[in-house]
Amino acid sequence: MLFFLLLALIPGTLRAQIDSREGIILVVASYNPDTRRMSGFISDFEQAIVQKKVPYEIVVEDMGCKGLSEAPQWQERMRDILDRYRKNKQLKAVVLLGQEAWASFLAQGDFPDDIPFFGCYASVNGIALSSLNVPQRDWSYSVDMAALADSIGTAGGCLNRYDVDKNVDLIRSLYPDVRNIAFVSDNTYGGVSLQALMRREMLRYDDLRLIQIDSREGSDSVVSRITRLPQHSALLIGTWRVGDDGQYLMYSAMNDLIAENPTVPVFTLSGAGLVSVAIGGYNPKYKSGAGEIAGQIAGYYHGKPGAVHFELSDGEYRFNANKLKEFDIAEYKLPAGSVVVDNTEAQLRKYRSVIYSSVAALILLSLIAVFIYFLYYKNKRLRNVLENREAELIEAKEKAEESDLLKSAFLANMSHEIRTPLNAIVGFSSLLTSAEISPEEREEYSAIISTNSELMLTLINDILDISRLETGKIHFAYEDIDIPSLCQQVIMTTTHNRREGVECVFESSYETYTLRTDVQRLSQVLINLLTNANKFTEQGRITLSFEVLEKEGMVRFAVADTGCGIPPEKQAKVFDRFEKLDEFKQGTGLGLAICRQIVMKVGGKIWVDGTYTSGSRFVFTHPIRPLEDGDAVVSVGSGMA
Repeated sequence: MLFFLLLALIPGTLRAQIDSREGIILVVASYNPDTRRMSGFISDFEQAIVQKKVPYEIVVEDMGCKGLSEAPQWQERMRDILDRYRKNKQLKAVVLLGQEAWASFLAQGDFPDDIPFFGCYASVNGIALSSLNVPQRDWSYSVDMAALADSIGTAGGCLNRYDVDKNVDLIRSLYPDVRNIAFVSDNTYGGVSLQALMRREMLRYDDLRLIQIDSREGSDSVVSRITRLPQHSALLIGTWRVGDDGQYLMYSAMNDLIAENPTVPVFTLSGAGLVSVAIGGYNPKYKSGAGEIAGQIAGYYHGKPGAVHFELSDGEYRFNANKLKEFDIAEYKLPAGSVVVDNTEAQLRKYRSVIYSSVAALILLSLIAVFIYFLYYKNKRLRNVLENREAELIEAKEKAEESDLLKSAFLANMSHEIRTPLNAIVGFSSLLTSAEISPEEREEYSAIISTNSELMLTLINDILDISRLETGKIHFAYEDIDIPSLCQQVIMTTTHNRREGVECVFESSYETYTLRTDVQRLSQVLINLLTNANKFTEQGRITLSFEVLEKEGMVRFAVADTGCGIPPEKQAKVFDRFEKLDEFKQGTGLGLAICRQIVMKVGGKIWVDGTYTSGSRFVFTHPIRPLEDGDAVVSVGSGMA
């Protein structure tokens, strides 16, 4: 799990943690490096390189090989990967993971002798990629991939060796009457390579007939051929993971296949099917090879002669105990040194006393652990209660002190803001009683009184709104509304506040989109933001937009203008109560504070886009599923998403 986390944090690249880096080791994986086998190799390989003090950086590339049908593209993918790194003089070694990457690399031809390359999770036998396009009746020829690699450059690594002769001898020793060997393999490069190997090796057996069964024929044809196998036949499995359509087969697919002819003895060349359908076989001893390849690279780096070479896997006879019993094969008939994979009942009988002792010890240890945990949990719970009580008292004290400070500051700000329009109303009202003023002056004074009356009414309404929002006294009425229509309506509502030469537009890729929200409060936020933009935009454009973020579960609104903008040092403060960017601009200084409270109430965030440089741009999010009454409200602060 730790390695998967590392791959998620640094996609495609792993770097050896050493003081200096003198070159690059390119690791090319046939398929996703996140798979257990690939990731296990890369993790072990990285550790070994660091331990051996090789000052190279490890870079991982993924060929993304899938079905055999795309094999003609593998060479081009490999060429593209190599071209990217061959231009870099720091390329010091190449490691190929998997049959597909190994074959694609060898198909490139000659490679510089001073850059060693290594194969792993590949086999000695293989086929030329160009031959994969030939019809099935013209099967590909088996190629010695180790010899081919030695002919094009400095080659090494760990390759698997499949021994057909020992498996044929095993079958004949247990079933002397066998005259036909049916070889089954699947629609993968490895499967086709094993078919080619079988054809080449079976040419030496004049008295045996090879029957080739390939998943590329189609599942119905494969089942039919297995059902109609002649007498004196044995089945030898190569691989069986991918069907004719390129899709991975279920684990039970092999069982279903053999069930069509349950009397035929089944053996395995690769180990596939050993735990389910096969009696046994002579199989390679598979290993990671990470440490061995790291050692060869270290030896080459330090100038050790013969450091780069091929290490071929050993083999062993392995058998399924259940199948030996089913086919009445005594263990003394098996080759010396055979490994028998015992069945569950035999394992229980063999280790019954050990199991009973282990279970009893486990129960005793569990009881002791439960008792210790009970004592620990009880003490911890009492300690937590005391700590929580203390924290609650401290928090209550701090909140009381903060409340007093906020109350005093709020009253001071409120009295200051109310005094300004009230002074204007009182002053100009007294002037209206004078008989010496002209009708024009009287009309002007009346307009000033009206404007300041509206300003004071707005201020009082804003104060009530923010007070009720902060104390949770406002309940939101959620309903489904069409967002594009609402945005157009809000733009029309704020038209009268707009200066000449200022255009207000709505931008969205959605002609219609339904959102569950409180239409009054959402409109209030949009109107406040548009009104704010109108104040500071002398000419140019105001843009209202929205987009749907499905992955985040949010709808994001934005109001951008071409006005004077907001200095970076003031962007975090504009949402505070009574905070005004320009004291000479008309307004209460509460609009943005109300916007923040409303957006927080529905579970969204609001912030000033610091990357926008053509004016100011306010952005806020609204959940696709809003926090309705009774839901928990997550505390949010201003800041960029």
